[in-house]
Amino acid sequence: MQLMRDRLKRIFPSVSDAHAGLLMQRGLAHWEENEKSIKADLVNKIASVTPSELYLLAFNRWLDATHEEGNNTFASVAARLDGRLFTGLSLGGTLETGATTHHTYGMPLLAGSSIKGAVRSYTEHLFAERNEDGMLQFEQSDNTNKIIIQEQKRQILDVLFGTDSDDDSQGDAGYLIWHDAWWIPMVNDQGSLLIGDKYKPFVGDIVTVHHPKYYSRELNAALDMENPVPNQQIAIQGAFYFVIEGDPKWVHFARELLKDTIENVGLGSKGSSGYGYFTLDESLNNDIAKRYGKGMSIGTDDPLAVIRQEIKYLDENQLIDSLSKAKNAFFKKLNLDKDNDDDVKKVVQVVLDEHLDVVNSWEKESAKNTKKAYKLIKDNKS
Repeated sequence: MQLMRDRLKRIFPSVSDAHAGLLMQRGLAHWEENEKSIKADLVNKIASVTPSELYLLAFNRWLDATHEEGNNTFASVAARLDGRLFTGLSLGGTLETGATTHHTYGMPLLAGSSIKGAVRSYTEHLFAERNEDGMLQFEQSDNTNKIIIQEQKRQILDVLFGTDSDDDSQGDAGYLIWHDAWWIPMVNDQGSLLIGDKYKPFVGDIVTVHHPKYYSRELNAALDMENPVPNQQIAIQGAFYFVIEGDPKWVHFARELLKDTIENVGLGSKGSSGYGYFTLDESLNNDIAKRYGKGMSIGTDDPLAVIRQEIKYLDENQLIDSLSKAKNAFFKKLNLDKDNDDDVKKVVQVVLDEHLDVVNSWEKESAKNTKKAYKLIKDNKS
């Protein structure tokens, strides 16, 4: 059975930066019963899609508009998937498997409404009363103090997530905006897209149905005698940039709940099989902050602004390496001369401005590279 016009077939072989959402919905050229290789070919094509320069520009624009360093009404967090993610499996059209993608750019997207719902569910679980055995109990208490606490919890939920309507009036959407989470295109130090399979957003996956007749209600019980049926799916890998907007005090509180949710509960489908869990990576958040800074105009009132932008977001291990074994590459990256005393003093001054407590903790360290980094700073203090 032909599913695509002949003229469209000509343009589909080249898909390195195609719109993945369109490929999932319209990319199946034809279909024959029991010809699974056709679907496999399309899944492989989707898995080969790479982020485009246009998407990188769009992501950087979104980052510049929403990063919290530019506006305290935003709270953001970048988190890396611990494995893979399934989201929007039912959006595949004729392919019968899909993923939620940005309508314009075709890159993976986590809908803000889904994020909001997941965090609300997690928060309600945290707020639920427990009996002496630690079991959840949702019935109302007659204790006055408990009633007050329950009302306070309800008010917090209303602010963060809104309320449902109990009558004909409309409900309240809450006082925070839970924005869609964008997939993060990874870049090198020069801001160019990184190339390679691990930097692509989509990956082919297999989900095996072990009891198809039971799920289709042909059998009343799940029997181990059934033949398992492997199904090809499209999963997502990489990292996402989450943004919450609203009152500064509330968005930072909401961000902590978001972090706990994506780490402990996860997002998307098949969480019980280990999909959809995230890890919080400080270095990734620092990289995102640096990318935000590079998109901003650096003020002329600080002669060390360019150096400061590179050093400010280094974690301790990166800082030690930059001042010891990787010193040559680090100074070259800053367009400075490691053998020029004035250039070295500039770097040391910024390190002390941004990481004084960390540097002070190195005084009695015995690790080789830490001692080298500390000596460099000690010998070049202004």
